[in-house]
Amino acid sequence: MAQSLGRLIADGGQPVVALAARNRSRAEHAARFIGGPRESIQIVGFSELPRLAAHVLVAVSDEGIEPVAEALAAGGMRSGVALHTCGARGPGALAALGIAGVACGMLHPLQTIVSAEQGVRSLADAAFGVSGDAEAIGWADAIVEIVRTVTGGRGRSLYIDADRLSYYHAGAVMASNALVAALDAAVILLAHAGIERQAALQAVGPLARTTLDNVLDRGPQAALTGPIVRGDAATVAAHREALRDVDPTVAKLYEAAAGHLLQLAKQRGLSEAGVRAVELALDKRSG
Repeated sequence: MAQSLGRLIADGGQPVVALAARNRSRAEHAARFIGGPRESIQIVGFSELPRLAAHVLVAVSDEGIEPVAEALAAGGMRSGVALHTCGARGPGALAALGIAGVACGMLHPLQTIVSAEQGVRSLADAAFGVSGDAEAIGWADAIVEIVRTVTGGRGRSLYIDADRLSYYHAGAVMASNALVAALDAAVILLAHAGIERQAALQAVGPLARTTLDNVLDRGPQAALTGPIVRGDAATVAAHREALRDVDPTVAKLYEAAAGHLLQLAKQRGLSEAGVRAVELALDKRSG
């Protein structure tokens, strides 16, 4: 995350003057990725950053935010802006800096990043969760604008009250990590049907992509297909019977998803009789 955002900020004409990390070799690698041959980025300790920059972006693990904030405060940071990139923690994670007089906030890219190179590409159209003090939000918006300009993308800020961040982050988890779980569960079930794992992944890819496109284009209700929206209780019951032979976590995931799909089916107009039939098929007591 730090490398991806750092590269985009630097490409946007905002100098990245210094980097700090617990591991110096990793910081040096990040500096080379961000700056390349164009600029020299100093590698320093966290407490040294305040003498070099008035704006600090804290892109560390969730548990690392508070210690970094404390180190920055101990280093004399008494003004300027600090942002962190964790979607599960509000500006309060930077409390040590807020007490010292620094404007604090959150800038959370709503995107999954597994490498710096992929991150630079994938942040183009990403939304960014933003929260915090007015000056911090101002800098966060400026970074989002830089990303949009550099990439030619459609990134935007999503403004969230600090006391509602858990809803925001849980939604992000459902849109990303839950997809991983659902697709892995699909591959496990296909393995029980005798399909090799790589072949299963290749098989579900087009189905998953088309479903996602339909949801984004038409909305979840209109995109819903399958036995539940048809009220096909016999097929759901057959699924439940097959799920007895798989990992319990897969069965629980299917049942939880089916319960919410039934809510969508109700909204689509599934008859009361259809709803009741599917509910009975999903009821463990009926098995």
